[in-house]
Amino acid sequence: MSTPATLGDEATSSDTSTRHRLALLGIVLTITSIAAIPVGVLWPEPESGGDLYAYSDIEPIRAFWWGLLTFGSAMLVLNVPLQALVTMALVRRRGSVWATVGAAMMWIGTGLYAAGASAWAAAYYFPTDPSVDPSAGRAVFDAIEADAAHVFATLIPGSLLVAIGTVVQVVGLFRAKAVPMWIPIFALMVVPTFIVPGNGWIGIVTAAPMAAASIGLAYYAWRRA
Repeated sequence: MSTPATLGDEATSSDTSTRHRLALLGIVLTITSIAAIPVGVLWPEPESGGDLYAYSDIEPIRAFWWGLLTFGSAMLVLNVPLQALVTMALVRRRGSVWATVGAAMMWIGTGLYAAGASAWAAAYYFPTDPSVDPSAGRAVFDAIEADAAHVFATLIPGSLLVAIGTVVQVVGLFRAKAVPMWIPIFALMVVPTFIVPGNGWIGIVTAAPMAAASIGLAYYAWRRA
């Protein structure tokens, strides 16, 4: 039969274990939040100014292009689900439904976006290989441009789900009042990313506050534990 002292020791051990786990999640969330900022800064601008790239845009930077999209997708897969999970840990009563629904949307959106980004990276990487005839490579780019719907079939819905899910979780944070108000306000900077260009130095205007919000969520979840 457990004594009160034993039960107390077990509770303390459980609290310590939870704190350590949240600390680990917070470290990963902090690293991925900061690491994602350079992706936007280094994102290449198409010569045409649109969303699709020409053969001449990618051919000189094919390795950089593939690496940037792959790295960005990896950071997204690590960061967004952890942010959603940490928010659920903070919002347990008032606003918990909002936090849970938002998390589900963010998880699904992350999967869709990462799948689309990986396909996009490969679609432009292989036709620009030096061993491929340039005319054949340009033909692939022309085919992609003619069927852009398949290029963005998961990218756009995925990014929308992540953004909407973040907004839904922000409602939960506002209702729960679990963190200082600057954190959900900074998290809402995901909305202007659909209006303000996310690449180049101007992208820091939206990326830096979102990174700060993620780090803030991780810190308060750890401190609460």
